[in-house]
Formats: sequence, structure tokens, C-alpha cells
Amino acid sequence: MKAKLLLCAILVAAPTLSPAADVTITSTNSTLKVTSGITPGFQLPQVMDWTVDGRKILVYPSSPWNFIDVQHFHADAHVDTTQLHAQGPMIGFAGTVTGGAVYTVDGGAAGTGISRIVEKADIHNKTADEMVVQLAGMGYKPPREDLFPPPDYTGLDVSGTTTVFVQGNALNYAITDPPYPPSKVRPVDSFTGLNPLLNENFTIPPGATLTMITELKVKPHVTTLCDLHPAACNRLTILRP
Repeated sequence: MKAKLLLCAILVAAPTLSPAADVTITSTNSTLKVTSGITPGFQLPQVMDWTVDGRKILVYPSSPWNFIDVQHFHADAHVDTTQLHAQGPMIGFAGTVTGGAVYTVDGGAAGTGISRIVEKADIHNKTADEMVVQLAGMGYKPPREDLFPPPDYTGLDVSGTTTVFVQGNALNYAITDPPYPPSKVRPVDSFTGLNPLLNENFTIPPGATLTMITELKVKPHVTTLCDLHPAACNRLTILRP
């Protein structure tokens, strides 16, 4: 019997919930504050503030990671000084599904407006059944703008990639040693602007771990001729010798 978990990103705790816990990490010109809010007794990854040279950029964490009840939440320690770690059980599974994430901020020189953040999130399905989850990549735009303010990228060039794969079984995770477990890699999303991965079904086999890795990079937008004359750039030009 399959255990189905259809996780819609817009059902995450609303930004007005309190109290909330947050952890902030810093790298040169950048800080990343990750906030988890409490909703009916659960502390779920909720929202991130990515601040680059004083400019705050709103970022939403990935799904199904945002359905983890975060109980272990800190910077530094067993991760790097520019990283934070969060971990806990998934709501509704009594510890048989657990999740963890490491966030990294990699800032540029002061005044450049250049920065990079990375989210690596794992979901471990310890049950004997398949799980069907809904994926949303870090940096997506929530469909309900009346409940969740959309990110504002005005004057910025934001680009990124999201990689998703599952690996392992109840006996083993590593593909380097027997008994060799299965592994499946989803096509990588490379994008500019908002992350296009939103509400896509994905199956986690019994005992396997789902891994999602998203990198977001930002830099100031430089005006181009296409910005000044968009009609000219949209015109189909045929070059002849």
C-alpha cells in the first residue's frame, strides 16, 4: 500500500504566525536569515531573508522540506561558519520520515551586489511504502500573493539551478558499496528569475532519501540594448551572406 503525501507549497505556515525561531549566517557582503514559524505545535521552515549589500531579497524554502518540524536548528558547530543546519521529523509520520537541510551563503566583495546561496535538503523515507510528494524549488513564487508576498527582483539578475534525486533503500544508501541501492536523478532545472519548479509530483521509494539542491546567484542588473529597445531584440533577423 502506497503512502501518499501531496505537499502543496502554499499550505506552509503564513508569515504572520508567531512565535518563530530564526538563525542568521554571514559571508562578507551577505547575510542569510532562515526563519521557522510555529503552526499547531509544529515549527516549519517558513521564509528566508537574503540580504546583499543592504538589499533584502525574500526567498521561500523548498518543498517537501518545508513540512519538516524543525527541532535541531543552528549555525556553525558541525557545519562551516557560513552555513546553518536544520533537522527534524516530517509532520504526520511520527518519526518514520525525517528531513534535514544545510544552507550556505557565499557573499562577494562589499559593494558588488554579488552573492550566492545554496540549500541542500534531504528527506529520508524510513517507511516500507512509497511516498508521493510535491516538489517546489527554493526561490519559487507562491501562487497566493494575498497570503505570501512575492519576491522582488527589481534591478537584480537572479539565476539558479535545482537538482533533485533519490537514492538508497532500507539496507544501504551508498552506491559505492554493496548491497548497491537504486538511484534516480530528475532533469536539472536551470533558470533565471523565479524558480519554475512548483507542485510537481515525485516518488520516494521505501527506505530511500530524496535530495534537493538549489543554488541561487544574484548580481545587479546591467542595462542592455535589449532593455532599451525590446522590439528590436524580439524581431526575427535572417542573416544572408
